[in-house]
Amino acid sequence: MLPKPLDSPYTSCYCEENIYFLVHRFLEQAQVKATWDIFAVIVSNATKTVALWSQLKAPAANTAVIWDYHAVLVLRSRLESHRGLLNTTLSIEEETWIYDFDSILEMPSRWEEYVEKTFPPDSDIPPQYRSLFRVISGEEYLRSFASDRSHMLSPAADSSTQYISPPPLYPVVCGPLAAAHGFTNNLVTHFVSMEPSKGYGTVMDRETFVSWCSQA
Repeated sequence: MLPKPLDSPYTSCYCEENIYFLVHRFLEQAQVKATWDIFAVIVSNATKTVALWSQLKAPAANTAVIWDYHAVLVLRSRLESHRGLLNTTLSIEEETWIYDFDSILEMPSRWEEYVEKTFPPDSDIPPQYRSLFRVISGEEYLRSFASDRSHMLSPAADSSTQYISPPPLYPVVCGPLAAAHGFTNNLVTHFVSMEPSKGYGTVMDRETFVSWCSQA
């Protein structure tokens, strides 16, 4: 059976923290860990202008939202499957599933539907709006992620600063490895950045991400 997000915290415009806590919830569940590998995936590009469709904040149907970055969770099956055999239907536990709190699609969605309805082929959109995917194991994400939310601050009229969107009520997030390294905010430098030689996890283009999801 697919795990549900249930009471996992959600705050609009703080997708990286929403996914952080969902990863934590799933890693606490022995059956989930036995069935799936758990990943956080950060979506962005060099210009921080990625076009995603099927988003709740889209101004109209069939319209893209341009994010500077986005975050989702991926469950990738650990089970021996019949993948690739003709006339074979995969079980729920043999498939890859994507959780996106900010999508109009079902959560979770089968990866094929999610990718098709969220990320058109690169050939269909201008280069500056094409997505890259930084794939990080759930365990590494929990250990290494840190955000003091300063990226959400903007100057106010009285020369102070204010949040672009109200922050979560719980304390700022800082994983144990990030804390040991003295990081208080590595969101942009180590996760949103799509430079393959920097940061955590592996950076993929759309084609490689599709192949990874399919476990081809």
